[in-house]
Amino acid sequence: MIKNIFVVAAIAATALGAQASTNVVQNGGFNGTVSSYIYNAAPSTVTQFYGGVPTSVGTVANWTGSFVSIASNSGPWGTPSSLAHFDASTQGGYVAGVQADGTLSQSLTLAEGTYLLTWVDANRAGLSEQSYSVSFDGVTYDTVSTHHADGWTQQSVEFTVLQNTTGLLSFTGLTSYKDKDATSFIDNVSVSVVPEPTSLMMMGVATLGLLAWRRRARG
Repeated sequence: MIKNIFVVAAIAATALGAQASTNVVQNGGFNGTVSSYIYNAAPSTVTQFYGGVPTSVGTVANWTGSFVSIASNSGPWGTPSSLAHFDASTQGGYVAGVQADGTLSQSLTLAEGTYLLTWVDANRAGLSEQSYSVSFDGVTYDTVSTHHADGWTQQSVEFTVLQNTTGLLSFTGLTSYKDKDATSFIDNVSVSVVPEPTSLMMMGVATLGLLAWRRRARG
């Protein structure tokens, strides 16, 4: 019987892990064909500072807003891949940059439930602090500040959706235009469902039933 309980726990844990690992974010690594960097659009305060839109302008699949798509080896941006704890096996060749009051957004359709949002961030070397908020459908769930040359750091926050909702997942800059070059790098954005405890219990009960049926079938 004890052995069977361990089997149930192992099967349930495996199923739980598989369910929780499904990422609903598209292109969470900001993959593209940028040789160095492009502005998806300029933040309003950055545009105000420059007196016009930067010349390197393009688009990044699945994302909207006023952010920068940056090759992880881009020299003009202090080579994000050279910052501490960069993981080339998971982060790939691109990152996003949030500056000033810029926004980095993706529309998600989520069913009722609890979700785990994870991402990694870092800060552009040689420049000042950049802060940003993290929200879904207009509700802010976290505020983060990155500082001069901060290495890549794992971030996470849980949030609950009370009904089926289509809304924007957004990272929004909170720094004034005078610090226009301060940049929070963002990468590996993931949103996955967090199964309720009752789901795990039901998986365990179902597995116990299956084990009992197999014992009876063997006679």
